[in-house]
Amino acid sequence: MATRLTRPNLLSRQGRWGTATLALVLAALAGLGQVLGSYDTGLFTTAFLFAIAATSLDLVWGFVGAPDLGHAMWFGIGALTVGAMTAVTDRTGLVISVHDAPWRYAVAVPLGMAIAAALAGLVAKFSFSAKGSPFYIAIVTLALSTVVTTLYSQFPRITGGDNGLFGFAISGVPARTWYYLTLAALALVVTGALILVRSDAGLLLRAVRDNGSRARYLGANVERVKIVTFMLGAALAAFAGGLYGLMAGLVSADLFSFLFATEMLVWVSVGGRGTIIGPVLGAIGLHLAGARLSEDFPTQWALIEGLLFVVVVVFLPDGVLPTASAWLSRLVRRATPIAGLVTRSERRLTAHTGGRPDLPTGTPVVTCSGVHFGYRSLLVLRGVELRVERGELLCIVGPNGAGKTTLLSVLADGGLPITGEIHFDLGSGGHGRRAPHRLARAGVSRKFQAPHLFGTLSVAETLLLARANGRLPSLWRRSRSVAVGPSVLDVVEATGLAGRDNDLGGTLAHGLKQGLELAAAVASRPQVLLLDEPTAGLTTAEREVIGSVLRRLVGAGMTVVLIEHDLDFVYQVADRVAVLHEGRIIEQGTPAEVANSTVVRQAYLGAVVP
Repeated sequence: MATRLTRPNLLSRQGRWGTATLALVLAALAGLGQVLGSYDTGLFTTAFLFAIAATSLDLVWGFVGAPDLGHAMWFGIGALTVGAMTAVTDRTGLVISVHDAPWRYAVAVPLGMAIAAALAGLVAKFSFSAKGSPFYIAIVTLALSTVVTTLYSQFPRITGGDNGLFGFAISGVPARTWYYLTLAALALVVTGALILVRSDAGLLLRAVRDNGSRARYLGANVERVKIVTFMLGAALAAFAGGLYGLMAGLVSADLFSFLFATEMLVWVSVGGRGTIIGPVLGAIGLHLAGARLSEDFPTQWALIEGLLFVVVVVFLPDGVLPTASAWLSRLVRRATPIAGLVTRSERRLTAHTGGRPDLPTGTPVVTCSGVHFGYRSLLVLRGVELRVERGELLCIVGPNGAGKTTLLSVLADGGLPITGEIHFDLGSGGHGRRAPHRLARAGVSRKFQAPHLFGTLSVAETLLLARANGRLPSLWRRSRSVAVGPSVLDVVEATGLAGRDNDLGGTLAHGLKQGLELAAAVASRPQVLLLDEPTAGLTTAEREVIGSVLRRLVGAGMTVVLIEHDLDFVYQVADRVAVLHEGRIIEQGTPAEVANSTVVRQAYLGAVVP
């Protein structure tokens, strides 16, 4: 049998209020377009384009945690492509005529998006290769923005030089028509972005942002997710820039500058990073306010905007929209006799349809031969020799500093620079020095010693992601239930997670976090399960429950490699025990054999082991 854990309604809090806000704002803006004067119509039209740019930055920064400090570049590329396709300049960069053939405008916008996406892909490939450090991508994009702004004037035949390109806007289009065209474009982009981030694939984006390391061990190619999202954000920003070029017929170095990129960061931060709708409202509101206030306070507006940014970061770190929606949620709770806004459905048992493929029998599933590994000059593993039989529970014990966690790390991550050989008999190739996400997809799952969860994903969402095991979830569908197998149900029931399918991982108690870690590791139906002290911090009763769960997993055909310090627990659950001391396996055997070993007692007492 399998169980279905109901996912939380992602429209709770800022989702519910945000969608309602968006609908009201779009309806109000559609009506407002009929009464605005020409100046205000143009002001709102530009604000809509800036809101598209803010949405694109929120996808990159808010959902995969990559602060793009040069995001204005992609907007500028979109506008410049339109200008380069239509404006004719002399040697100094002065525009002397315009090619206004409709096909040029039609081609220029998608071409600008393609160019921006391609360049962003190169930047992301280089930046995220450094283990995806947010600081690194911020420095790279900041430096690139500075370089591009400086070089802009060096190619006047293409860019217009210091004066920029101008006068290439589509002629004959009324201002009110541009108002509704850009409003429609904004509605389309925001709707698409909301569908994406609230889909099953949106969980993957949030997981990469929350804890990229854990996502790797659940089969996610974190670098690829970041690169693709970065390219998508650049393409959408270029789309906004292209429309700006069609409407305004103007592009200059200012559109590529760090100052403009900083404005985008302010829009996203003030509105609410990671909400999509918040940055839209932030961009529109701040652009309109800036246009009005800069008339009376031309030199002070930048200071006002900077102070607003600091105030929001310090006092409203989540942004205005999430804070306001949380306040409204609390108000609704006080006014109504319900426990909360998130509704939960009862579990439904369904027939288990999945099955494990036929696997080789009679051969070790894991073989380590002469494995050495160290951190620079510190050698931790010193020629480990180990065989793990299929369908057994092997416990690895040893004193602190023996190298137990390091051994689990080299088993789960083929990218670590070991010497010697590690082989997995998984039916789909061996260890092969494969990256963690590739080993996870092949059937090797790892649980970390300390709970290593996703703070903004619920129990059900975490298990949905783990169950996918690296497969790309739907880009538009929001699954209402998560099908999990009987082994996961055992863990959920045994560890007290039953009925907590909508609880966020970051809010769970320690014991429940340990249970969710184990459930997530089991959810992908691995062949080999690597566990690092799954009972750490648990009570005696909880340890007994975990032990019974592990025995049921082994009974179902799973191979478990377990690191443990509690020898009483080890002797209760293990089929076989391996003792690691100073980076070497010094003893292997049944729990009784190891318990009576003189060599093992010497190792634990600190004596020299021959």
